[in-house]
Formats: sequence, C-alpha cells, structure tokens
Amino acid sequence: MKILVENSTWNNIGDGFYQSTLYALFTKLFPQEEIYMGEGPFQRAFRPRPKWQLENGFKLMDYQQADIHVFSGPMLRAILPTYSEKIKEIKKRGGNYLLVSVSSAHITEEERVATGKFLEKYPPMILATRDEETYTNFKEFQINVYNGICTAFLVNKMLPVLGFSGHSRFFISSFYNELEPVYKLQSGEVEIENIKVERKATFLGLSHSISRHLNFLRPQQDTLLSHKIVRVHQDLSTHFYHVKFSHPNSFMSFNPLSYLSLYKSADFTISDRVHSCAVALSFGKPAMLFTNSPRAGIFDRLGYKIDRNSRIIYPIDNGIINREVANLSKAIEASVNCIA
Repeated sequence: MKILVENSTWNNIGDGFYQSTLYALFTKLFPQEEIYMGEGPFQRAFRPRPKWQLENGFKLMDYQQADIHVFSGPMLRAILPTYSEKIKEIKKRGGNYLLVSVSSAHITEEERVATGKFLEKYPPMILATRDEETYTNFKEFQINVYNGICTAFLVNKMLPVLGFSGHSRFFISSFYNELEPVYKLQSGEVEIENIKVERKATFLGLSHSISRHLNFLRPQQDTLLSHKIVRVHQDLSTHFYHVKFSHPNSFMSFNPLSYLSLYKSADFTISDRVHSCAVALSFGKPAMLFTNSPRAGIFDRLGYKIDRNSRIIYPIDNGIINREVANLSKAIEASVNCIA
C-alpha cells in the first residue's frame, strides 16, 4: 500500500515542524508500507494573487497518486477552494485520504457548514483535529472525527534533532506580527520569569507592513547579561534581508531540523508564533507566547496553562503527551487498517 503524506505547504518553517513529524509518525506506524512525502496545493503554499500566476503554476499534486493521501494543518477553511478537486479525484479512482492535525481557525459559519457537507459527501478515513474548537465545529457531521493533537508537539519524539552547547547560553526571540522587542531584566538572573518584554507594534506611527522595514534603526541587543538573544525567522522568503537580518544573531535556514536544534538547545523561547512555543515546550523548555490567535487552541487541547499576565507556558508531564500520542496512533491505525 502506498501512503503519500503532504509535506510542502509551508507558509513558514512552523508548517514543516508538524508535517515532517506527521511523515515520521506514519513511517513508524506502518513500517511495511510505502510511505512518501507528497506535494500540497500550489495556491496554499505560495498564495499567488493574480489569476494568471495561479494558472502558470505547475501543480505537481494533481499528478501524484497513492492509495492513501494525508493532509494536515490549518487547512479546513481551504478544503473547498484548494483541496476539493484533489479529494474528488482520490475518491473517484477508489483511493482514500486522512486529515490529521488539522484546524478550522478563522472559518466562518457559512464555510463550516459547506465544508462539513462536502466532507460528508467525500468522507476522509479520519478527521483528527488539533484543537477543541475544530473538533466541536465538525463533530456534528457524519464523518469519523477524532479529538486529536497538533503533531508539532511530537518533534522531540519523532525527529532526529541534534542539540548543542554554544560558547554562551541563549534564549530565542521570534516575532513576525510586531517589531523586535527590547528585553530587560526585572531582577535576578536571566530566567523566563525575570524577563521584561518591551513590545513595539509599529515604528514612527507607521503600519507594521512599513515599519518592519525600519526595524534596523531601533535598539540593537546582542545579549541580555550572559545570554545571547537568538532571533529565529521562520518566514522562508529570501526577500528583504534588511528585515530578516535587522538585529544581531538573526537565524534563517531551509532545514527545519536546524531550527529545532536551536529550540532544543535554548533555555526558553519568547514569541508571537504558536509553533515556536509548541516545539520549545516539546523539548521541555518554557515559552512566553504573545498572540490571541485561535490557533493557540493547540495548547488548551493538551492542558497547557498560559498565564494571563506573564504569558508564560511551562512544559507539562510527558505522560500526558505519551497518552495522547498513543491514542492518536490507535485512531489512525484503526482508520487505515479498516481497508488494508
């Protein structure tokens, strides 16, 4: 049996965390089967705006076929515009598909109902969600819905990540919806509880889309006492290096494992990116999350507590994650084995 696991629709490297882990999970669950990485929708990955750009893109996904396709991510809102034709093609030729570690973040009620009806007509073998809101949104439909978890929390269990010890200790700063903060100590040593984060949404009253280009004019911090501040940029675009490398210790890579090496080796992470904090926690490191995005529901699902004042999240007992991984694995195996 051939299984094709989507691993390409990376709007940023955080998508690579959960998709690469999902591929590793399937290779572990089905060692006797042919497991491949598959291409996802061209328009989801690169978001071309003019119609002619979309038409000019070569859509490799249309040509890839397997017995089972696995799709993932915050893509339920994109089912109808970007996945529906592929799903119809899979079903028409007698194939099947799974939706694992998926979210319906930002979906409207109209989109929710239309998507649910489509999934009832072309049902996945399983729809394993990554947050409670998504599970609630789709459990009413006549499909196999499982209250799952985000596979980004499994990077430490599924991927070969090399930690390192540098010349000095460091923490990670990763922001994309606001400018680089200024870090100060409230008291004591450099620990996440003692960090004061002076945030800056814009510069000179300009919109963020413009002021981020002037970020290099703002205060530059290389260290906070003995700790380096490593600025992890998860946007893979090769444009605007004056933005990406505006501050010391800025990091970019085309290898998701290199990012994970940093998260594994840092003392803690401060970010407005959901998956930055998720992978930090998976390595047993605390994180400080600055976002109200519905995608942060992945933390609630596993019982992580986000302090309303400090925004700090602490790692949870590994037993909780081990149990959830075992349950998710059983759910996936049961759905696949029913046709094997």
